Formats: sequence, structure tokens, C-alpha cells
Amino acid sequence: MRRPVLWLLTVIVVILSGWALRATATVMVPVVLSLFLALLVYPVDRLASERLPSWLGWLGHALALCVVLLVLLGFAGCLWLAAGQLIDRFEGADYRELLPSIDVFEEGEADTEGGSMFREVYSQATESLASAMLESIPGFAQNVLNMAGTTLAGLILVLFLTLMMLIEAPRWRAKLETAASKRASRDLENSIVVIADRLRRYLLTRVVVGLLTAALYVGWLWIFDLDLLLVWGLLAFLLNFIPTFGSMIAGVLVVAYAFAQKDPGTAFLIGTGIFAIEQVMGNFVDPRLQGRQVSVSPLVILVVLVLWSWIWGVVGALLAVPIVVAVVILFSHIHALRPVALFLSNECTMEDLDRMTLADGEKK
Repeated sequence: MRRPVLWLLTVIVVILSGWALRATATVMVPVVLSLFLALLVYPVDRLASERLPSWLGWLGHALALCVVLLVLLGFAGCLWLAAGQLIDRFEGADYRELLPSIDVFEEGEADTEGGSMFREVYSQATESLASAMLESIPGFAQNVLNMAGTTLAGLILVLFLTLMMLIEAPRWRAKLETAASKRASRDLENSIVVIADRLRRYLLTRVVVGLLTAALYVGWLWIFDLDLLLVWGLLAFLLNFIPTFGSMIAGVLVVAYAFAQKDPGTAFLIGTGIFAIEQVMGNFVDPRLQGRQVSVSPLVILVVLVLWSWIWGVVGALLAVPIVVAVVILFSHIHALRPVALFLSNECTMEDLDRMTLADGEKK
């Protein structure tokens, strides 16, 4: 009787925690994002501090913040550039200017009744698709540009929190050693080291895979003379940071635009090529670059993507995998929660889990 009650209480706590995180998104998103950023750039801060005199230690914090700022501005710049390209292309345009295939169908004579019906249905479908694009894409792109003020305010808060975390890191380590047992403090410190290392490798892998995917997208679409190549390349790169769903969204957008601009056969060929690109990158290139460093169950990744997208929106989708990786590593260092870490991971034995989650000094 005690075990069912325990499981029921666990489910209730998880549900309430999800609602609490969603309700406090304004506060929690900058804090969690700053924490991950501080972990990512801490080696830069530590390396600079070790090589400089103590009275110049602040230069390490400044250098680390510059790295964070460059990364965030790089992502913001990609979004800004893609949004500007979409606005220039669609704003004030007539859908017939975007769909040369409609004019061909209207000028040509129908050889058969079936061919005439197909042309009519295709023309109506492309007109509807183009009208939807003209109504939604410029508005969406303009919303991205209008978010600049809010994004700037949030960026300042994230940078300030990251700076404070870097400054306070040595003090919190000393506090932890004083407040907790020697083993507990050592386990927590090792967990943080492993989390930071896995996150850096994960981010580096996503950057490399994103750049390769974007280059393949642009090369393949260039063959079919599809315009907005820069936009599709940027979208392929940025959406690559959202596992599974990001590549699906990028591919669907390209195929829909190709269907509107070209013909069904060309759109099918473009979609086939994009599907092949995603399969090669997802099943061969990505695993070989990433190795076993971020070994999380694919089913768990899908579930946490949906969950964190509901809790924190797009930012939640971006942070979903880093969060679950951190949870797996932390739980693997807590004896009572090691079975949970095993089920969340993509491993089958505790030995394999330890190889993924233990620091080099902990492995025997």
C-alpha cells in the first residue's frame, strides 16, 4: 500500500512542478539559461583567472561574458536576417508574382478533361497556399523583428545573472564543502563538471551538424533554382537545435514553398532530397560526431520536447535536451535515483550509464 501512495505523490509533485515552472517562466527561464551559459563558459573564466594576476581577475569574467554575448548575438542576428529576407520577399507582393506555374496552366489548353481538372485543382491549391503565405509569413517575420526590445531586456538580465554566477562560483563551492558531507559535495561537483562537459560537446555537435545541414540545404535547393536560399539555410541551422521537430518544420516549410513556386514533381524531388539529407545527418553524421556523450533515450527526448515546449515555449524546446541530460547525470550520482537515470538514458546497464555520466576521475 505504501508504494502506490508514493507513486501517486510523485505524479502529483511532477504535475504541480510543471505548472509552477510554467507560471514562473518569466523568472525561471533567465535563471536556467544563465546557469547553462555559466557552465559552458566557465573554463574561459577559469583559464583567464589562472593566467592573470589576482587584481586582473575581472578580465576573466569579462572575457567569458564576451563569449556569451557573441553567441547570443549570433543567434539573434540569424533570426533578424532571416526575418528581414522574408519581409522583403513577401510584403506587398501579389501571389501571382510568386507562382509562375499558375500562368502556365492558364495559358495552356487542356488536352483532356482530366488534365483540365488537375490544372484547375492545382491552381486553386497553389493560390490558397500562396495567399496563406502572404498573410502569415510577413506578420510572423515582423513579430520577430518587433521582439528586439523584449529580447534586449532579457539579454541584459541573462548576462547579469551569468556574471554573478561566475563571480559567486568559488564561494558556493566553499559553502557546499562546509554544509554537506565530503562525499556529497564531491559527487555534486563531479556532476557539475560532467554536465558542463556534455553540454559543450552537445552544443558543438549541434553547431557542426547545423552548418553541414544548412550547406546541404542550400546546395540542393540551388539546383532547382528556388529563391530565399539564405532563409532556408538559416532556418535549417537554427531549427537544428530543436531535435526531431526542428528538422521536420524546416523541411515542411521548404517543400510547401517549393510546391507553391514550382510544380508537384519539383516539390516532390526537393522533399525527397531534404528527407535524404536529414536521414544521413541524423542517422550517420550526428551519432558519429556526438558519440555516446549525450546518450538519452529517443522516446524520452520526444516526451521532454513536448513537455518543455508546453512549459516554456520555444525556449523550452531549445533547453529540453540540456535539461534532461543534466537530470540524468545528477540522478546517476544519487543512489536512490540511479534507476530513474537509467530509464531516461539510452543505456541498458549501470556500467554503461556510469561510462556516460561519471567524470574521468571517478571511472575505475
